[in-house]
Amino acid sequence: MSSLPAPARRRLTANFHFIKSCNFRCDYCYATFADLVGRPVLPDEQLFELTRRLARRHTKVTLVGGEPTLYRRLPDLLGAVKAEGALTNLVTNGSRIDVAWLQANAANLDFLTISIDSASADIQHLLGRAAHGGKTLSVEHYTTLADEARRRGIVVKLNTVVTTRNQRDDMADLVRRLAPERWKLLQAAPVEGQNDRFIADLTPTRDEFDEYVARHRDALTESEIRVVDEPIDMIRGSYIMVDPLGRFFDSADGTHRYSDPILDVGIDAAFAQVEFDPDKFHARAGDADYAARPDDTVGGVRVGERASTTTSPAALELARYTLEGR
Repeated sequence: MSSLPAPARRRLTANFHFIKSCNFRCDYCYATFADLVGRPVLPDEQLFELTRRLARRHTKVTLVGGEPTLYRRLPDLLGAVKAEGALTNLVTNGSRIDVAWLQANAANLDFLTISIDSASADIQHLLGRAAHGGKTLSVEHYTTLADEARRRGIVVKLNTVVTTRNQRDDMADLVRRLAPERWKLLQAAPVEGQNDRFIADLTPTRDEFDEYVARHRDALTESEIRVVDEPIDMIRGSYIMVDPLGRFFDSADGTHRYSDPILDVGIDAAFAQVEFDPDKFHARAGDADYAARPDDTVGGVRVGERASTTTSPAALELARYTLEGR
């Protein structure tokens, strides 16, 4: 289990899956939280208190779901993270944001991560990356979001889950048009209780995943886009995650293991109940947004002023960190 020394802001990212609801139905989704009973999101007072605690002790807080843009007070939640001095990242399917939304929220958004699995509307639909009526988003919508985000000083990133349904797809042209700073490729991963229905048929072999990665990495060699690959064994145990009920969780053993609620027992005690491997976190460059150059400015804040740890062996041990439970 995770062990935690004295509290301080660490060069680590908290991924807060704060809302269960989603307007898409991706067949491979590992965060359906189908095993959770009750509200899709914490009451506002609890949600904001937990968000502030996470932001005080992490360099970056990623808001994810479900689909986070379904939450009516998302702009306020982003503001709460920024007020505590942390970087903000929003992972979204892009269906509920537009140019006006980006203009209104740019001051509180450092990173925009758009989830897209194919340049083909047919493949997107086949994977369930579509609204309930089956409508997929156009390439023009995605490129408009990316262009406007950059215009507003928001760093654009892209996530793609590689499955047996899109493993032969060619995303290179679309990725060039979107021009993300980083393109993360994730091997579709089985997580018991989350995606049991379809995942056996959707998970590519490691060789198939590696071929997809190599093909696209070669195609984008002359670009400045960082292509990051995360096979299943790298994903598991390398993320700090919080579920919609306000509990740390991990999938290190291929299923979700949950801590006690953070607001009930404190962050220290809750984090000690789950698995987190800082070596894997750094191996997959989980801190790349803020650790490469400590004195860089991201989102108008000097990252070097937010944390003092490094990625040295000693710091990796320190990364078995604590978050203050007050």
